[in-house]
Amino acid sequence: MWKWETENDAKGVVVIAHNILEHTGRYAYVITMLRRNGYHVIMGDLPGQGQTSRANKGQIEDFNEYHENILEWIKIANEYKIPTFILGVGLGGLILINLLERIELPVEGLMLISPLLEFKQSGKDRKNKLLSNVGKVSKDTRFKIGITAQDLTRNDEVIEDTVNDGLMLKKVTYHWYNLVNEMMKETMEHIKDIKPLPTLIMTGSEDIISEINATETFKDKLVTNELYYKVWNGLYHEIHNEPERDQVMRYVLTFLNNSVNTMGFIVEEDEIEDI
Repeated sequence: MWKWETENDAKGVVVIAHNILEHTGRYAYVITMLRRNGYHVIMGDLPGQGQTSRANKGQIEDFNEYHENILEWIKIANEYKIPTFILGVGLGGLILINLLERIELPVEGLMLISPLLEFKQSGKDRKNKLLSNVGKVSKDTRFKIGITAQDLTRNDEVIEDTVNDGLMLKKVTYHWYNLVNEMMKETMEHIKDIKPLPTLIMTGSEDIISEINATETFKDKLVTNELYYKVWNGLYHEIHNEPERDQVMRYVLTFLNNSVNTMGFIVEEDEIEDI
C-alpha cells in the first residue's frame, strides 16, 4: 500500500481499487490529477496482482482477501479526518460494491469506472468454451483470460506501456475466474442492501470487457441520495487512460469538489488543474 499526499490544502482522500490483471503503477496520471487538485491518494496492489506474492499471481482463495485490503486502506484514509472517497475500476468496482452490500463503510462517496458486474457476452462465451474444454483440472490451473492492451484503450502510448509492462498479469486461475463470476451474480442480487451514498458511475460506450447493460441495471436499482451517471461515447474500458482522459478526470473532480462543497469546503469549478 502506498500514500500520495497533495501539496495543496487537502480537501479529501481517495482510496483506489484497481482492475483485473493490472497494478498500482498504471495510475500515475489519475494520482497526479487528484493530488494537484487537493486530494490525497491511498492505493495498493490487490492480492495476486502487481508486486504481491509471485507464487499466487492471478489467484486468490476467497473474495474476502480483497475486502480485507480495502478495509485496511479506508482505515488509514480515515486517519486524515477529512472526507474519504472510494474509487473502483473494473474489478475494483465489483469489490467495492460487494463490500458495501455487506457493511456500511465510513466514506463520503463512491466512484465507479467501468465496474465489472458482468463480462461482455462475446468474451464470456469465449472463456466459458475454453474452460469447458479443460475438463477436470486443479483450481490452480492458469489460463489466458483473453484481454489485450488494445481492448483496454485507444491511447497508443498507454497500449505500448501496457504491452511492455512486466507486472501485468498474463494468466489467471480457473478458481479465480469462477469466484469472480460467482461474486458478480451475488452482487447483482443484493444492490438494494447498499446504504444511500453519493455515487459517480462512468463507462465507455465501446467497452468490450464490462457489460454496460449490467452497469445500467445496477444504476437503476441503486438507492442513492445523489447520482452522477455518464456514458462516454466512443471510449473503451479504461476511460481514465483514453485520449479524452482530461475530460474524464474533470468529471471525477467535479463530483469530488461538489461533494466536499456540501461538507463545508468552498471549491470553485475553475480551480480544477490539468497536467
